[in-house]
Amino acid sequence: MRTTDSTLDLTLTGKLTAASRLTGLTGGMKTVWRLLRNRNAIGRLDDLDDHQLLDMGLCRHEVREALTSSFFEDPGRHLTAASRNRANIFYRNARKD
Repeated sequence: MRTTDSTLDLTLTGKLTAASRLTGLTGGMKTVWRLLRNRNAIGRLDDLDDHQLLDMGLCRHEVREALTSSFFEDPGRHLTAASRNRANIFYRNARKD
């Protein structure tokens, strides 16, 4: 078979059905709802004192940075990464002692 004999069939890309559009819209709404719920929960972390935040591996400035992140960025991921980074640094320093 020569390359000139094979062609790309573009008829496969048809219109989206109503069900697939509804599924996409529902998924988008779930994502926005989850982001708002996470922002609300992280806003409540600001009420804790510094010792309670340190028990979770966080600092107050990390909570505030997560709250001021862009709207479509999940602030929970920012806090998870900050907490893991703090734990990794702690254990690296503990091994050196």
